[in-house]
Amino acid sequence: MSKNNGTTRQRRRSVQSAEEEEMMNNNHGWKQSNATRVAVAFVALFLVATSSVLAGVSVDESRVLDRWRLRIGGYLTGLDTELRLDSTIEDLGTTIKLEDLGFSSSETVPRLNLAFIIGKRHQISAGWYKTDRDSSTTLTEEIEWGDETFPINADIGGFYNTEFFDLAYTYWFYSSERTALGITGGLVMTNLSAGLGVRALGLEIEISEDISSDVPVPQLGFSVNHYLGRRFVLTGTLGYIAFGLDDWEGDVAGAFVGVEHRTWENFGFGAGYGYTAYDVDATAADFLGKFKYTIDGFEIYMRAAW
Repeated sequence: MSKNNGTTRQRRRSVQSAEEEEMMNNNHGWKQSNATRVAVAFVALFLVATSSVLAGVSVDESRVLDRWRLRIGGYLTGLDTELRLDSTIEDLGTTIKLEDLGFSSSETVPRLNLAFIIGKRHQISAGWYKTDRDSSTTLTEEIEWGDETFPINADIGGFYNTEFFDLAYTYWFYSSERTALGITGGLVMTNLSAGLGVRALGLEIEISEDISSDVPVPQLGFSVNHYLGRRFVLTGTLGYIAFGLDDWEGDVAGAFVGVEHRTWENFGFGAGYGYTAYDVDATAADFLGKFKYTIDGFEIYMRAAW
């Protein structure tokens, strides 16, 4: 009888200990959640409280910000591309490095960017550029591409086109006459189209559009403009974000550093180096696979501002 009572009390203590541990875990999770809320609230309050201090000069008084700004330039890019198109009924496709199939590893492409500042802090910008490439070669290894298999020694042709539209918002949280610092966020809509075809019985290579998809890629980073003197302005951006959006997930990193010369009040020139790397997995209806795309190179541009 005493043994049964002891066993019962031990079970009760075990149940009670488990309940206390669960309660402690819940409280710990609640504390972490609330700590996160408090931290976010604190940052928001800090930004509000210091906004008057960081408000800085107006756009008209700044040497590095413009109410309207248009950039038109040429981008000499280096390209590194990996692409995979998976089968809808079987295994993963072959990861293809396009430059190994004869696709050019560099292109000169036009690039446009327009920006507008509302008030002292709020900048809206939009940009565009595109790359178009094609190639033909003889395979040295078997390729599984979607639901097709291309054998060794097959004569194939292909194309890979990308068009980038970006829309971004920059909050210039600090601005003085010579320096502006900002946080930038936005979305790059990448239109991706690609295809491979094989030569059959001595006929021309027929290439079908196997991929045609719009890939949404978010962006997040920091921006800086600084007046160097003698009408020269240093500009720079640095960003990185990992994301998951329905049928798309991956990460993107980017950076740009350049120098502009404000030759005249409303017109000048600039040059800089940019780097962007996309690594995206796709499970969309019009694209099942993966692409890794690195674009880097030098840009020379004209700028008009008013």
